[in-house]
Amino acid sequence: MAPRRGVYFLANDYVLDRAIAFLNSFRTYHKSLPLCLIPFADNIDDLLRLQSRFDFTIWSGDPAILAACDDISRAFHGEVKGHYRKLAAWEGEYDEFIYVDTDTIVLRDMSFAYDFLDKFAFVTTVSDHPALFRWVWHESIHDAEVLTPDQVAYAAGTQFIASRKECLRFAEVSPRLDAALALARHMALVTLEMPLLNYLMVTSGRPYTSLRVLAGAVGEGQPPPGDIPQERWAGDPLGAVRDGRLVTDWSPPIFLVHWAGVWWELERGERVELPHNDLWSYYRHLGNAEDHLVDLP
Repeated sequence: MAPRRGVYFLANDYVLDRAIAFLNSFRTYHKSLPLCLIPFADNIDDLLRLQSRFDFTIWSGDPAILAACDDISRAFHGEVKGHYRKLAAWEGEYDEFIYVDTDTIVLRDMSFAYDFLDKFAFVTTVSDHPALFRWVWHESIHDAEVLTPDQVAYAAGTQFIASRKECLRFAEVSPRLDAALALARHMALVTLEMPLLNYLMVTSGRPYTSLRVLAGAVGEGQPPPGDIPQERWAGDPLGAVRDGRLVTDWSPPIFLVHWAGVWWELERGERVELPHNDLWSYYRHLGNAEDHLVDLP
């Protein structure tokens, strides 16, 4: 029997605009791929009004799992940060899945990532890049002598993860949390769940990689030479936009644009405008999604 495949995203009503842009872009390139919302928090009434428009389900696993994710957040931060609910993806309905952050625009079919799950348990978009290290670890992690140099160097972004359900079940995560908490002082917790997920992936005993590595990237500032689609950060130059597509000679093709950290900077007044707002706005207003924000029965 073929594995059941689907995509998870994490959102609540606070990021409704971002969710609409993401959902419009996702459904532009995935007409029928199953999609499931993991609630970032309980306030999802407006998102529920968009279910029929964008054809997504709501994560329906054991509520105790979401509560346990919140407890993990409290252990690391002293308060609930919904980002840790990404862990619920391994307790969801799909045998093979892709998790993708909501502050992204999808520019082509991402189903190619499933093909790598025959060999790898975890596939992110970027890893093993010197510029990423500070967003996962402090330099002191080397002195801790808990992880190997290769495990530390992985330092993957967790805005996109392709994986299989059995690879990080909560029953496996729970016994490892004390060891992870012992490394908290070495973690760049400003990125919230990213250090913990890196720790859990590299210490899982299962193979992990990234699309950047698979494409043959070998150093900072060097684009991958292969044809495996790649993610780009919205803070970088991307080229012109025409009808929701990037007009660029970038190769390999870009399948995902991620505004990592940019919305925080806007909210704190550290930026005055959204980079590549023309791309984001195209999908935010595509199809008049506001017309579907009708009252629930």
